[in-house]
Amino acid sequence: MRTHRRGFLRFAAGAAIAFLGRPVPAWAAPDATALEIHRATRNTRLGAIGSRLRARRAALLPRKPYPGVGRQALPAPDWVDGTGLFDVARAWNPDVAFAGASLPLEQLSTLLALTNGITQPGPRLPLRAAPSAGALYAGEVYVVAERVKGIAPGAYSYSVMEHALVPVNADARLADVAAALERPSEVEGAAAAILLTNVFARYRGRYANRGYRYALIDSGHIGENLRLAAAESGLGERAPLRWEDDQLNGLLRIDGRAEAVCDVHLIGKAGAARGTATAVPLVERQVANPEAIPGAGNAPVRYHEATKLVAIGEVEPARTPNPSASQTSAPSPSSKIGAAKQIDRLAGAPAVPVHAVIRQRRSARHFEPTSLPRDTLLHVLHLARGLPALHRTRFVELFAVVHRVAGLSPGLYRHASTSESDSGRLEPLRTGSLAAQLVDADLGQTKSGEAAVALIAVANLADASAAGGARSYRDVLLDAGATAQRIYLGAEASGVAARNLAAYYDDELDALLGLDGERRVAVHLTALGPGD
Repeated sequence: MRTHRRGFLRFAAGAAIAFLGRPVPAWAAPDATALEIHRATRNTRLGAIGSRLRARRAALLPRKPYPGVGRQALPAPDWVDGTGLFDVARAWNPDVAFAGASLPLEQLSTLLALTNGITQPGPRLPLRAAPSAGALYAGEVYVVAERVKGIAPGAYSYSVMEHALVPVNADARLADVAAALERPSEVEGAAAAILLTNVFARYRGRYANRGYRYALIDSGHIGENLRLAAAESGLGERAPLRWEDDQLNGLLRIDGRAEAVCDVHLIGKAGAARGTATAVPLVERQVANPEAIPGAGNAPVRYHEATKLVAIGEVEPARTPNPSASQTSAPSPSSKIGAAKQIDRLAGAPAVPVHAVIRQRRSARHFEPTSLPRDTLLHVLHLARGLPALHRTRFVELFAVVHRVAGLSPGLYRHASTSESDSGRLEPLRTGSLAAQLVDADLGQTKSGEAAVALIAVANLADASAAGGARSYRDVLLDAGATAQRIYLGAEASGVAARNLAAYYDDELDALLGLDGERRVAVHLTALGPGD
């Protein structure tokens, strides 16, 4: 990845300061709130904040080896004619119930391969279905199978390199998953649950505290592949956001700190909707003495531990609720320029099947100095953030820094996505070329200025925290990752390229976007344009 030397040296100098073990300032050792963990995972001109940064790759395999444990080989994925990506997305139903039917093993095999399997073998590093920060692959995929033909019920780890299942808990059942969810009845009739975890140290060694952001965003990438692939194959899927963390961690025989469940997906044959599920309220665990948590010197460890959900009555009483829950809604941007530019939603989106797009998806190696067709941007934006049914939360929006898009002046725009009917509107916020400023804010990564447009996911931390407490930061990262994956897939289907460029200076990027850096913050950046 080519960068401006000056920007790189500034960041490297800051990283060296962190590496040499300077004391972590008090403001970089947060309590558990969404804003505080966001601050502790920033990049600044002084380097990665809140932790020592090692300048070497973490000495961890991007997979769990399970020595001496038998494998059950999965059948080869079945690539058949499928439904176009855009059609699948527009028809996606978040209120599905499950019919209680069994799932063929061949269908599960195909689904796992598209979730995060190998899409192209390579002599050095096989290419995977979902992108990963630094190709370190912190994410692991597990299956709790109940009604899958050809395998016994239980919990399995998906061995990506072997395309096989490794048994980890023969006693695990979907009833155990249901007991951990805030809405247990959502599991009724499902064939399996797919649980996405992260081995956090795989990112921590290279990215320090910021690796926590990347891990959750990567889970969003992986989970979005799963949701779209399941829909293409005719399966129902639900992705609850609230569960008792340690119940699910224990089900997979993981400790919940070095590796933890970060996302949950239920799959099965779709049935008729059964109405609103009954909830068993869960609350953030809270921790009376955060410093006593093993590994508490690391801010993400403290945050993740303190935002685990538990049943009411299990909260440690010595700590007050999150102050962020009382914050009011963030105001809309005030730096509007002229009237919003309406882009008509157009018919004729590409019809490339979901499975083909996922298998073909790559991160752009370079961008061409040509303009992006306006219709292509419209299709990608509509897929990324114009279909409210696909949103994991209500608290993520897209900003666009336009360099070269036919029919649009260079400048900063906000994408309207409050409803599907409004999803074609781009609201101009600043005019003029921002390429040089964006590259500088983006750690000198020139691709952010060479692409036709940079799409930035912005989280409304104030509203998210008021609605969901400190744990909401996990949710907006998952949602930002899912949004970015739809950008990737929409670009691939449209014959253009995309690349995640998330290693930016937070304060500078927030300032460029006109954000206050507290209520509303940038959480992810994806470049888009003609290229390969």
